[in-house]
Amino acid sequence: MKSLANRLAMQHLINAYSQETGRGDLLAVEQQNKTQRQISQNQTLLWLSLHPLSLTVAVPLSYVSAVGRHRLASLPYVWRDHQWRSLSAVTLVSLLLEDIVQSNSQGLDAASLVERWVQSRDALAFFLQHRMADLDQITALQQNFVQSEQSLLLGHAMHPSPKSRQGFVHQDIVRFSPETQGQCQLHFWLVHPDAIAEGDAFDRSTGDLLRAELIGSHLLTATQQRTLAEYPTWKLLPLHPWQARYLMGQPVWQQLQQRDQVLNLGELGWQLSPSTSVRTLCGAAPWMFKPSLSISITNSVRINLYRECLRGEMSCRLWHSAFGQQLKRDYPSLKAINDPAWIAVQLDGQVINETICILRDNPFVQGQQVSCMAALCQDQPDQPRNRLNAILSALAQRHQQSEQAIAQAWFERFLQVAVEPMLAIYHRYGMAFEAHQQNTLLELVEYWPAQFWLRDNQGFYYIEEKASHIIQMFPVLAGAAESVGSRDFVDERFIYYFFGNTLFGLVNALGATGAIGERALLTQLQACLQRQQQLYPESSLLQRVLHEPTLPYKGNLMTRLHELDELVAPVEFQSVYLQIDNPLYVEAVSHAQQQPPSHPLVAEVKHA
Repeated sequence: MKSLANRLAMQHLINAYSQETGRGDLLAVEQQNKTQRQISQNQTLLWLSLHPLSLTVAVPLSYVSAVGRHRLASLPYVWRDHQWRSLSAVTLVSLLLEDIVQSNSQGLDAASLVERWVQSRDALAFFLQHRMADLDQITALQQNFVQSEQSLLLGHAMHPSPKSRQGFVHQDIVRFSPETQGQCQLHFWLVHPDAIAEGDAFDRSTGDLLRAELIGSHLLTATQQRTLAEYPTWKLLPLHPWQARYLMGQPVWQQLQQRDQVLNLGELGWQLSPSTSVRTLCGAAPWMFKPSLSISITNSVRINLYRECLRGEMSCRLWHSAFGQQLKRDYPSLKAINDPAWIAVQLDGQVINETICILRDNPFVQGQQVSCMAALCQDQPDQPRNRLNAILSALAQRHQQSEQAIAQAWFERFLQVAVEPMLAIYHRYGMAFEAHQQNTLLELVEYWPAQFWLRDNQGFYYIEEKASHIIQMFPVLAGAAESVGSRDFVDERFIYYFFGNTLFGLVNALGATGAIGERALLTQLQACLQRQQQLYPESSLLQRVLHEPTLPYKGNLMTRLHELDELVAPVEFQSVYLQIDNPLYVEAVSHAQQQPPSHPLVAEVKHA
């Protein structure tokens, strides 16, 4: 498994490196000399020139992507001392990162990222070993919500260290990781009401709600029930078990004890499963739970912030208002998973972010086929296929159509279900979402796209030039919730998250099935966007996506090299944004080209 983990971890890094630096030439087999063909094994080579180090790196590719998400056939080779050398994975990583450091004048240091890459690689190797017996489940045709959440073994396809977790020891990784199919209970403190801050979109007490649900669930021991009865006004505060252990060594616990304002109830209640984000826990409870977790996962220490609580509360109020009900009627395929309530310790009027737990809607039942987009688009680790292979094959057999025709119709249905309503509410109401692959879920009905779900209210934004009606209704969004941004800023973020991450990721995954080419899908997406541009001719977003040669792109590699924490830094400086070549760029399009091809199967399944 170590060799497989090395190749997959190197694939993440090299794709991020090539995308963010703009370096790398693709050499087709017919362009290669004899030695190059021996290295490539008659496959395409990604040719990287590390000029500051006077080195050349040749990367054999088993799949070439139009949007930059290539598959590596093997570890790269390095031209050094007049010969091709096969170096260790860690040495290759160090060389690639040192190339960026030497090319940059900002005094970067690659040591931290090398460490995180090794952590991520080792975690991936452990997960692969742990799931060896059921790797086929990762790309299985049928997957419910929890199965999908726990199938994301590889992680962010364009991140240099997608599985890095700083703070977990071995047993924590086994117990608290979605990749190991871990389960745990929440850890509860019983806290004096004077030391509690809470909020709820429906003006209820979050702590009292938790008390009532736990008592009604019959999951408490007799001792726990007696304790609750002895303290009828005290609030139940849920914590991640790791976080509870951490906090009980921190000043917040000591201060609560000194004031006689806390009782430690330990772990109790529902058995819950970690989701793709690691910290969010889901199961047979009335809510999912998103507690703070002082662990550095990919780009950030995962601590909830007070402003995110307000965003969730206000967004829930919005979706349950008359305006929100109209949105649901106008765009029935678009769904928001709300975060209606939250609770935390407050000391001397100050909310302690490390204790915040957000309660999230839990709308899915066991049989629903709801999948995280990142998991849906993920490769099977040791085979050149993904879950879409199984979906297209099943639909091709059912409809007696070619997989190419099915892929084209399936993508067109996705455009109808997800892209068109997302662009409509963006342009009409100024509503935008950090709709990256982990924050978006696709519900399948008979294997066709049916509902597009949005989650994580910390990434719900409103455009100040367009959302005046919403801001008037919910002024907190522009105040303490800090959810309002300028058009240019929100355009940039939305282009990366929805287009650069989610849509290009889906284009890549469908293309990697072999059923249809990525270029054909990009043309299909262009046609959809051109139709939208006719509806919204003044759109700065569509102007940039269709008619500018480059697109803004969040550089996860550069963000890590600069050691930025995306949750703590000011929003304008929380990550590094770059410009990449725009695969959707068109100069001028005739009327005939603007008309999309007909897809009989789309009409056939439209009301499935």
